[in-house]
Amino acid sequence: MDFASSIQPDQKGDRLQSNDNNPLFRVDETSDLPIWAQLRNRFAYLIRTGFFKPGEQLPSVRSMAAEAKINYNTVTKAYRDLELSGLAVSARGRGMFVQRNISLEESEEDAIDALLENCIRQYRSKGMTYREVRGHMLSIIDELERKAREAEEEKSEYGIVQ
Repeated sequence: MDFASSIQPDQKGDRLQSNDNNPLFRVDETSDLPIWAQLRNRFAYLIRTGFFKPGEQLPSVRSMAAEAKINYNTVTKAYRDLELSGLAVSARGRGMFVQRNISLEESEEDAIDALLENCIRQYRSKGMTYREVRGHMLSIIDELERKAREAEEEKSEYGIVQ
């Protein structure tokens, strides 16, 4: 079933709501991703595809938690990550809103860059300087290169050439 057809107007007809059979978000119990990341990914998709329009208010933390049957701290973490990635903005006492100036036409590389920027922001929020973040990321890259070389060497030992 198409997601858009699962969303119904409320009694006034001016606000979109999910119905009982098709909530905005459903936990995927088989996924390796934590629930907050599943929720963030779902809302990022809904924002990027235009389901939630720029400036539109997202469901409240408590209502989303109740609807999805998850802890409200999980929703808070997902919303905070949406804010860090530039898709949403928090208005104290009013809720979370879709950022007004987002580009819905992002390339795959733009999406990856946004993830990298989010990682950098998270390291910075832990107190790391930009220089420390750079060094840490370079050590991760070096480790990935080392593992790739080892995998190539192991393939050559078995006579697998690519």
